[in-house]
Amino acid sequence: MSENAMGRRQALRGAGIAAGGVAIAGLATATPAMADDNGLSGSWMCRRQDDGSTDKIRLILSFAAGAVIVSHDISPAGPPFTGTWSKHGKWFQATFWTGFPGEQGPDSVGPTVRVRLRGSVSHGKLSATYRFTVFAPNSETQVVETGTGKLTGRRINA
Repeated sequence: MSENAMGRRQALRGAGIAAGGVAIAGLATATPAMADDNGLSGSWMCRRQDDGSTDKIRLILSFAAGAVIVSHDISPAGPPFTGTWSKHGKWFQATFWTGFPGEQGPDSVGPTVRVRLRGSVSHGKLSATYRFTVFAPNSETQVVETGTGKLTGRRINA
């Protein structure tokens, strides 16, 4: 990889999957109207680990009404990811994205990252596997890096 290319760790550490102590207040709250999602709505304190890495990342993963998902790495910190989620019986899936500044600074176009997550909630514990794809600047088809991982979490209570 060239010295100008973004490394996988740099992309993921800065990206945060979710992949989420800053919770996005008011974004995702559980209500009786959301009871049909088997308790998924709300925010979860999670830990994730990419396959092949010893690094464990702490994050907040929030599931909101309207099928909105927000993921935010908090330790080490990274930018938020946003996307959509859906429930399928006892399991759920989600797809969410984030972007990075380019090599010329905050106003330049950089790589983007897509995460696809599949998991379930059982006995108050969320568990999931994910696949991430890093795309070259200005592209949703030119893949720079891919990988997989696992995460687990517990609901954040108000």
